[in-house]
Amino acid sequence: MVAFRVARKATDDSRTPRKLSSDLPSWRRSGAVRTRDLSFRAGQNGRHGWLIGGKAFDPAGTDVTTRLGDIEVWRLIADIHHPVHLHLVGFRVLSRGGKAPPPHDAGLKDTISLRPGEAAEIITRFDGYRGRDLFHCHNAEHEDMGMMANPEVI
Repeated sequence: MVAFRVARKATDDSRTPRKLSSDLPSWRRSGAVRTRDLSFRAGQNGRHGWLIGGKAFDPAGTDVTTRLGDIEVWRLIADIHHPVHLHLVGFRVLSRGGKAPPPHDAGLKDTISLRPGEAAEIITRFDGYRGRDLFHCHNAEHEDMGMMANPEVI
């Protein structure tokens, strides 16, 4: 247990700025070199119970190949709740359910929480790293059962 003791009174004269960031990437759908459809669903493929794009996770495999600097749009589709997490790149949410994203989707993200039956589009640029990496569902049980995939940036 943690206990906090207030030792003195102080005033808080800090202010939240009207705009939190002005250096967000300005990626546009028109600049994307490709669009990918990736479904996150329950299923059986070998011993795995959770699949991305109908495929079970193969730690030695490559599921997505892209070039360094490429901008891509990914359409993510969920059967049940899947918080989808990309490593080493940030992304922006373009749409949810075919509509403009709500305010909580503004800004640069590394995880998007997809509700049951929900589809969303994200846009990202693969830069700063060449090699294989990982994206996955952030539900521990789904991750443990292979709901992961390897992108490779060449």
